[in-house]
Parts: sequence; C-alpha cells; structure tokens
Amino acid sequence: MAELMTKSFPVFDCDAHVNDPLEIWSKYVPDTQKELVLNAYWRDDTTAFTNGDMWSFGGGGGLFQGSYNPICIAGPQMSKKILRRIQQMTPITEEQRVYLEHQGAYDPVARTKEMDLMGIDQVLVIPTMMIMNFPFVEDADGARAFCEAYNNWLTDWCAEVPERLYGAAMLPLQNPSYAAAEIRRIAEIGHPVGLIRPIDARGAYPNNLVPDDNPFAAFFGGGGDVFDEVFRTFEETGVCLGMHTFPAGPWPTGSRTSGPGTLVSPGEYLGRAGVDTQTLSFIYEMQTWLAQVLLGGVLDRYPNLKMLVFESNSQWLPYMLEHCDRLFKLYRNERQVEAKRLPSEAFYEQCAISFESDEVQTMRQWEQFEDIGIWASDAYHHDGADSWSAIREMEAVGVPADVQAKLMGENARRLYGIEPKTFVSDEPGPIERPDWFPGGPELDEWASLVAHPRRNAEALADMDDAVRTQSERLQGRFARAARGGY
Repeated sequence: MAELMTKSFPVFDCDAHVNDPLEIWSKYVPDTQKELVLNAYWRDDTTAFTNGDMWSFGGGGGLFQGSYNPICIAGPQMSKKILRRIQQMTPITEEQRVYLEHQGAYDPVARTKEMDLMGIDQVLVIPTMMIMNFPFVEDADGARAFCEAYNNWLTDWCAEVPERLYGAAMLPLQNPSYAAAEIRRIAEIGHPVGLIRPIDARGAYPNNLVPDDNPFAAFFGGGGDVFDEVFRTFEETGVCLGMHTFPAGPWPTGSRTSGPGTLVSPGEYLGRAGVDTQTLSFIYEMQTWLAQVLLGGVLDRYPNLKMLVFESNSQWLPYMLEHCDRLFKLYRNERQVEAKRLPSEAFYEQCAISFESDEVQTMRQWEQFEDIGIWASDAYHHDGADSWSAIREMEAVGVPADVQAKLMGENARRLYGIEPKTFVSDEPGPIERPDWFPGGPELDEWASLVAHPRRNAEALADMDDAVRTQSERLQGRFARAARGGY
C-alpha cells in the first residue's frame, strides 16, 4: 500500500449518493397524498412503479439475491480492481452480500463513519434511481407530493449529523410553477441545490426559453417561457441549479405524451447500437444541454444563476468551451436571442463542473479548472472513490497545494454558502477484511491477466472456477450452520 497521507484542508464531496430509502414512502408521504404518490412514483425493496403501472428499477436490494446491490457497493478502500473482481464472485453468500452493502448509502450515522475513512469532511447527497425514473412522472400533483416528501425526509436525514451532511433537493418539473414554489421552500429549509436532469422527458426539455414575442416561437415549440419562472426563482433564492445526468433507459423510447419512437436522451443512440449507455450517456446529455445554454445566451439572460454540472466527467470541458467560443463568433449574426459574453466567459463566471478521482487529465489542466472544478466521490456506485486517491493523483501531477484545496472543497462550499469544517485529517490504514475478500497477490495476478482477456482466457477461467468453488464452500458452511451443524 502507498504511504498513508495527511491532508491540511477540509474536503467537500459535491456529488455522492443515497439509495432512496424506503422510509420516504412509508413515513414521509402523508396519508392524504399516498394515492397521488402511488400513481406517480412508488417503490418497495423489490419493485418500483412510475405512473402507477410502469415497472421501473428502484434500487431495492431485494432484486439482487445471490449478488450485491451495485448502488451500495463502492465505499471505503473499494478500488475499481476490487470491484471488478467481486463482479466475478457469483453467487455470493448472504453474509458476503450484507458485508458488501455499505450502510452509509442510506444511514446518516454510518455515512459519516465511512466518510472519515474516505477522507471526506462534508458531503452533498443526491438520490439515485429517482434521477432516472422521476422525470417520466406525468401527474404534476403527484410529482409535487412526492418531491415534498423526499425533501422533508432529506431535511431530517441531514439534521442527524449537522455541518457534515447536506442535500440536493428534488423538483416537480412537471409543472414549472410547482417547481418554483418548491425551490422557494427548499431555500427556507436550507438545501443548497435543486436538481434537474437535462433530458426531454414528457416532451419538456428544461431549457425551453423561447419567448412568446419571438418570431420563431412557433417553430421552436410555441414559446411561452416554459422554464423562465424556474430559472428566475433559482436566481432570486440563491439555490444552485444542479444538472445531473444519468444513463439512458431502460425506458421504452418516447412516452405517453410524446409518442412512441421519440428519443428523450442522446444517450439512447448508444443503446440502439448495442452499447451500454453508461459509457457516454452522462457526457452526451450534458454536452447537448450545455451547448444550447452557452450558445443561446441563457446565462446572460439569468446572470445570477449558479449552475453546477454533475456526473458528466470534466476532461472534455476546455475543448468544448474553446469550440463554442469559435462558433459563437462565427454565427453571431444567426442568433435569435441576445448573448453578450463568450460561452467560456459565461461558464467561468456562473458555473462549476464535478470531476472524479481518476480524471488525471483534468488535474493536469488544473489552471483551467482551478476556480470551477468541484471534486465528487460518486459513492456508493461502481466508480466511487475516496478523496485520498484524488489527492494522491494531484500530488503526482504537481497540482499546487492551494489549488488542491480549491478543487477538493473550497469551490463547492463557496457556491453552496457552507462554512468549512474539518473532521478528518489522516488517511487510515488498511481495513481488516474477511478471507474471501479480493486482495493480495491473487488480486494483482488476476488484474494482470484480465488486462489481456483473450490472451489469458484459460488462466482466467481457472481462477474464476476457484473463486466459484470457494463461494460454494462458504455457502455450504453457512447452510450447515443454519441447521445447527458446522
């Protein structure tokens, strides 16, 4: 293991997740609104339904018998190498499944204990499968009732460990006036961020800003300043607009309102090509949204709006800003809406973008990201990582210490208006793991082999058989113990 680190600044994790706890539905939805929410978005441990009858993946652990819940997997000292090896360990025992599920994904006290191990002092938590499913809810009253319940739960959850836990609120964008009212309410509660996913669910893309008096309004969808009220409320309250992307699907193309065959996310093109939409869907959604916002002068129209780009990586941003600047000048006379600043100027003055621990190219471009980069762990998802790994990478590429402090917390806290607090300074030693947990020379050997899977197919098959046999032995041992044997 590398030499243990010590950090001299507080780390703020700007994008980590909770696994949408069931108590949102069981305790926080009032009886008078249960029918509304039931027909909007509802889930238990095995199923979830959107619009009352459309089955959706809700993130429940009951769906993963014999395996682990991928939404709760990447916690302290869980590297991508370990996680990839664990993927081969099927079936797993119940003891292994419980061990691999990090309780910090839903329990606030457990969360802070795991934050200590990961070198995280403060965190903004974001829901998970809601981001995929909730934009498709059609009933605005049901959406409003659900968002109120979620945001009330979020308030109490964060209050369990104040000064460390902060929340990103859900918004009922099905009705912009409802969304604006909820932004005002969450501002009073104290949540610093309101979430939007930049897709065209229900035929309502969240930057439809063409005014009624624009001669091209009919061509662009009829005008009406659909989201104008939402953006102006973000400005007035100081709540940050959090644009959070997600993989496309597994929804049928189109919706009941937009009709079959209508794409809602540019990431769906990947799915049509037989590619896992997680590969680029995040980035496609954000680049499509951001290009329209920057070239269309949206940030000039809302100069006090603070916009955050989440879950979309960051290495591509400098090139995109440079390219948008060139197009902005080239097509200056073609614009229908006034824009005063270059896209890069507008972004640097009003926006920030999250980056993760393995984005070394972003760290090498630290001069471009110094004031707009905000670090994210993305825990507890497969690619989640701790702050120690990010700091170690920045040290290796020569990022100055004062810039590290900005990227790892100062920038995010400035946008959120949060006072810095330090709760952990020293990287802990290795966690003591059970015998079956991947590690040591066997893990290194497997990682070396899997780097060239075709060349090493036979050796990998032998190793997987050994892991499977070990897992079966453990399952038999636990079964005998349950019957009173040994």
